Amino acid sequence: MIFIVTIISILTISSSLSEFISIKDSQNLPQAIIIGVKKCGTRALLKFLSTHSSIAASSTEIHFFDSFNNFQHGLQWYRKQMPITKNNQYITIEKTPYYFIEKYTPLRIAKTLPEVKLIIILRDPIIRAISDYVQIRNRHETYPTFDELISYTNFTQWTPVKIGCYRKYLYRWLKYFPLKQIHFVNGENLIQRPWEELEYVQKFLNISINIQEKDFYFNSNKHGFPCIRQINGCLGSNKGRPHPTILEKTREKLKDFYSKCNAQLKQLAQIDFSWIE
Repeated sequence: MIFIVTIISILTISSSLSEFISIKDSQNLPQAIIIGVKKCGTRALLKFLSTHSSIAASSTEIHFFDSFNNFQHGLQWYRKQMPITKNNQYITIEKTPYYFIEKYTPLRIAKTLPEVKLIIILRDPIIRAISDYVQIRNRHETYPTFDELISYTNFTQWTPVKIGCYRKYLYRWLKYFPLKQIHFVNGENLIQRPWEELEYVQKFLNISINIQEKDFYFNSNKHGFPCIRQINGCLGSNKGRPHPTILEKTREKLKDFYSKCNAQLKQLAQIDFSWIE
C-alpha cells in the first residue's frame, strides 16, 4: 500500500514538475516589439535589453508581420520563432525594423497582439540616412557618393531619405495603437548616454531598473560606441562604420526637407528630442 502511494506521489510530482518546466521553458508570443527604425540602434537596444533577467530576447529578426509568406505560416509558427523563456523571464521581446515602414504591419499586429508594447527608436534623420547609405555603399563600391545622390531632383524618393520622414509611417501606427502603448527612444542619446534610454525603456516595460550606467563602457575601437559589460556586448564589425563628410549644401538641403516632417513628428509623437527642430 505504501509502495503504491509512493509511486502515485512520484507520478504526481513528476507531472507537476513537467507542467512547471513546460511553463517556465516555453516559447511565448512577445509582450514587446522593437518595430524600428532601421539604422537607429535597434540591434544595440535589443542586445542591451537581453542582459536583463526578466527579458527573453529574440536573437534574429523574424519578419513575421512584414512578410506575407511568413504571416501565412500562422501564429504557432511565429511563437516557435521566439526564444525559450527561463527562470524569472516574463517579457519576451523581438525586433524587426522593417515593421515600422511596411504598410500592412500595423493592422496585422493590432489584430494579433492588440496589447503589445511597441518600441520605436528615432534619431536625427540626416545621420540615419548617411548610416543607411554607408551600409549600401559597403556592398556596392561603385555606388555614387552621398552628395551626388542628394543632388538629384528626386532625392526625396530615395529610400534612405524617405524613411527619415518618420511621421508618415507613425501616422499608420497611431490608427491602431494609442500613444500609451508606444515608447520612443532617442537614438542619439542611446549612443551617448545609453543608460538613460534603458531606464526609460525598463520603466515602460514595468520591470526593475537592472541595467544602469555602471554596466556600460565606450569602445574606442568602435568609434566610441557603447558596449555593455555583462556579455562583453560590443556590436559586430559591421556596426560603427565611419561616416563620410558631406557638403554643407547637402546638409542644408536635407534639413529643409526634414524640417516639416520633424515638426509634425514632434506634435504627433509628443516628443521633444534635441535633434528635432
